Amino acid sequence: IVERLEDRFRLLASGSRSAIPRHQTLRAAIDWSYALLSADEQRLLDRLSVFGGGFTLEAAEATCATSPEETAAVLDVLARLVDRSLVVMREVGGSARYGLLETVRQYAAERLRARGEDEPLRRRHAAYFHELVAAAEPHLITAARRPWLDRIHAEIDNVRQALAWTRDADPAAHLRLTGRLCWFWFSTGFWAEGRRWSEDALAMPEAAAPTPARAATLFAAAVIACLQANAVQAQRWLE
Repeated sequence: IVERLEDRFRLLASGSRSAIPRHQTLRAAIDWSYALLSADEQRLLDRLSVFGGGFTLEAAEATCATSPEETAAVLDVLARLVDRSLVVMREVGGSARYGLLETVRQYAAERLRARGEDEPLRRRHAAYFHELVAAAEPHLITAARRPWLDRIHAEIDNVRQALAWTRDADPAAHLRLTGRLCWFWFSTGFWAEGRRWSEDALAMPEAAAPTPARAATLFAAAVIACLQANAVQAQRWLE
């Protein structure tokens, strides 16, 4: 079962043959629920599949809306998806945070790819979380860093998705994002992960040019190497 969880729609496909069709397989059950949605509900659900680890209303509006009209409608459509149990809402620190169950997210991601919207949605998703990290960066070396650290920590799965997507689709953006995360890795103890992202970014052919983004990522890799008591490697990165 563990080995086959990545393809859960095929794994859970042997329900009772005497049951009504939508109860026989997991896919049939979600197909049935999806078909009951309006076109705007289907579209938003598909687009929400780009998020990992949940999202805020602000993130959904910035990532999933492509016009002022769609932006204004996100809250209403999102509320209807919550009412239909296709989106989960919970309160975190006095604010609403939303998410999709993983099975629903995988289903919606298939639909998003079928729409041909996967690449532009992931680009907007990466841009939104890059902007969050960029806004936080100056504060991460001040006494006011805690709220900003908490914001990035709450979105760490989305930040990881942005890192993974930009690494393959936009190396220049990946290098900039990696360098800007230096003090987040430093302050949270995610040293091994931060060093891995930094060193992998520096190994990209696109990272060879002597740019400010390369300098920031070299510095990030060196800082983390120092924290890990690897002074020799840190000196190489700094030089």
